Amino acid sequence: MKKAFWVTLIALSCAVAGTAQDFSKVDVFGGYSYLRSDPGLGLASGDGHGWEASAAYNVNKWFSLKADVDGHYCCDQTMHNFLFGPQISFRGEKVTPFVHGLVGGSHGTSTGGFSTTVMAFALGGGLDIKWTDRVSLRLAQVDYLGTRYGDATQNNLRVSAGIVIHFGRK
Repeated sequence: MKKAFWVTLIALSCAVAGTAQDFSKVDVFGGYSYLRSDPGLGLASGDGHGWEASAAYNVNKWFSLKADVDGHYCCDQTMHNFLFGPQISFRGEKVTPFVHGLVGGSHGTSTGGFSTTVMAFALGGGLDIKWTDRVSLRLAQVDYLGTRYGDATQNNLRVSAGIVIHFGRK
């Protein structure tokens, strides 16, 4: 069973690598972001609106190293996340789906004097549509965003959309 898994994984990797002959060195994303937060501790869930930005250094046609930051604002609370990790892209001629696993920190504040930084992680992916050789539209990026403020784990949903600019060629 393990052998079949590895053979399949290698075959898929080779197929993905062969789908695009040209790709950028760095992809920079910026756009709107929605956060459905679950604060835990018996508090009501909230809707945060804000921004997200990321930069992905493309090591090869399918593997990238990504840095991702965001800011979400709701009522009297703010949350900023700083996340880093690998991204796998399935590059096609016009469409590029991707998945990523990111870890880092989350800094939360409120007007009531609360201010702390905790560990955070995001698991998810998205879909980019090529507009020009240098610009793609990120139709959606959907992430499970986990944080742990206080003694409760927050199970948050982050959805973003915007523009990706491609720099350099590999």
